Amino acid sequence: MAQFPLFSGIWNYLTAPDLPRTALAISENHLALVSLRRSGGEFEPRNLGVLRLPAGLIRAGFTEPNVTDEGAFADHLTRTAAQAGLTRMRNLSATLPAGSARSLVVTLETVPGSRVELKQMMEWKVERSLGQKSSDLRLDYGRLRDFNGRPQWLVSAVHEQVAVQYERVFKQLNWTVGLLAPQHLGEAQWLIRAGLDEDQVVVSLHDGGFDAVIVRGKEPILVREVSCTPEERENEFFRLMVFYRDRLLPENAPVTLSRVLTIGGAAEQRRFREVVSEALDKHAVALDASQLGFRVDPSAPFIHFAAAGGLATMAWG
Repeated sequence: MAQFPLFSGIWNYLTAPDLPRTALAISENHLALVSLRRSGGEFEPRNLGVLRLPAGLIRAGFTEPNVTDEGAFADHLTRTAAQAGLTRMRNLSATLPAGSARSLVVTLETVPGSRVELKQMMEWKVERSLGQKSSDLRLDYGRLRDFNGRPQWLVSAVHEQVAVQYERVFKQLNWTVGLLAPQHLGEAQWLIRAGLDEDQVVVSLHDGGFDAVIVRGKEPILVREVSCTPEERENEFFRLMVFYRDRLLPENAPVTLSRVLTIGGAAEQRRFREVVSEALDKHAVALDASQLGFRVDPSAPFIHFAAAGGLATMAWG
């Protein structure tokens, strides 16, 4: 699975001739817009704009519209594009704020006998996990490799009310946003691209807790969204690493996870690397933009545009 399934009411990304090289990341505090170019085996920004948002303009939530003032939000989007030097916006992708879209890895006992049965099973699993009617959600799912003989799927979900509001603002600006994705999947795309044999993890920190995606090869094996206080994050992440060690390794396989991408400050990157080392009893490496193949000024706020950059790399397959 080279790329994540995404959801959209504008395009079907499976039939798009190519994916956009420009992507937008929306969070409660910032907008980030990046257009990439590829140089050899690395990427670098062709255009980049990052703009801080007023407090309360975006209130991330899974079941309710996120934008409190659509006119002000549209104005900030326009200003971000101008800062990036993108005066004529065409096709782009977008990641939604943490908590506004969700993902989960679903494990079944057997492969359903038909597409209809698979759809019903996925909807049932999602309703139980997310507590929402599947008819109120946009769902997309893709098959992963089996784990210890059991079939798995990655499921992504966004509430219709959330998606419709963002799309309405984009339409007002005449922006064609073809792909909408959870923030954590945009960030995890940097690890997906690497396609390493060893496991890797990306942990994205925010005020309400953190999101984590563990990647094996070119696929996620776990997506976890954890709600906690900032003071509790390291302990909760330690428990997640222990769960990975005890439950997510193939039978008789050694622990291979040693690379951690922390979307946070320098001190947090160091601490979360230490958590991985302690929980798994092995040396871990904290990844930065250069190690991901992203050539960008070290002073640039990578934590704000990591999701947009990861999504934009999908233009190259």
